[in-house]
Amino acid sequence: MISITDKIQLQDIKIEDQSKLMTLLESIYPPAYEYLWKNKDCSFYLNKFYSLENLELELADPNATYYFVTYNSDLAGIFRIIYNKSFEEFQKKKATYINRIYLAKTAQGKGVAQHLFNWVEQEAKEKGNTLLWLKAMDSKKQALRFYEKQSYNYASPTHLDFPLMHTNLRGMQIMYKLLT
Repeated sequence: MISITDKIQLQDIKIEDQSKLMTLLESIYPPAYEYLWKNKDCSFYLNKFYSLENLELELADPNATYYFVTYNSDLAGIFRIIYNKSFEEFQKKKATYINRIYLAKTAQGKGVAQHLFNWVEQEAKEKGNTLLWLKAMDSKKQALRFYEKQSYNYASPTHLDFPLMHTNLRGMQIMYKLLT
């Protein structure tokens, strides 16, 4: 377990945690993202990215770390990071990709994400990485504002190609931060 603060901890996700992971995401993801999906059905996304098979693949990546986030001792989210993951627009820089961050409503607006971003920035620097990057849904204005406040810059936009997602809501924004 990694203590970020006295209230925020990270706990490694293991293969035997798959059902716990799925249950957590079933409670976090739909309230925040069901508007993206036709008939508000998020099951495609949840089954694709939180299945046992996908979890095995993601845990096998030696450059990735995958954590449960606890806040006040309660399971409150997930945080997945991939170190040394190149970023197309700055290919010569060693980069860290913030692959996933999902927090339950109970952990939002309490500084949890801020602490996680401060922590990952320090970890990236310690690993010799000089850039952080992520992808965010362009319809999530609150998240984009948070990243802007963390000094992230906008890079090329992209989109998801999931047929079950509303076509007009597939846009994503790639954002990055140069580390000094």
